[in-house]
Amino acid sequence: MKLFLQSILFLLCLPACSASTDDDLFVRSPTGTSAQDYAIQSYIFAHSLEMIRDSSGLYYQIIYEGDSSQIMTLNSVPTLIYTRNNLKDTLLDASFGSTDFDGRRLKDHIAGWQIGLRKIGKGGAIFMIIPSRLGFGDVPVGNIPANTVQVCTVEVVDFK
Repeated sequence: MKLFLQSILFLLCLPACSASTDDDLFVRSPTGTSAQDYAIQSYIFAHSLEMIRDSSGLYYQIIYEGDSSQIMTLNSVPTLIYTRNNLKDTLLDASFGSTDFDGRRLKDHIAGWQIGLRKIGKGGAIFMIIPSRLGFGDVPVGNIPANTVQVCTVEVVDFK
């Protein structure tokens, strides 16, 4: 009887242990935040990365610090070289050279960039994994679907 009950319990718990799906990458509810964080941690593990998790939920790795005496503020206009992928390593967009986004201030970029780019100085580069709540959230932008985790490499060429 005991073995029978253990078998029933095992079968009832089995669906909860199933492999994650693509839905984990696209959060649609408040409880999905932990699923998205799990997907990010799985990506980090699968790529053997050493990342720091900021208190905001941003994961980052400083590639090179740049000039620590020249750190951007939210009012700075950055000139950047960047790539932006998703957790499937599909390229979403890239600068293909330096860009200042038509003079857009850092405060007008996504929160993930606002947080991460102030961790490096002029000439620095950072690798970031940005949860959707620090990215575009539940709004699709261009070919970036809503609730997409962004995997970005960004170099700060200059800023004004």
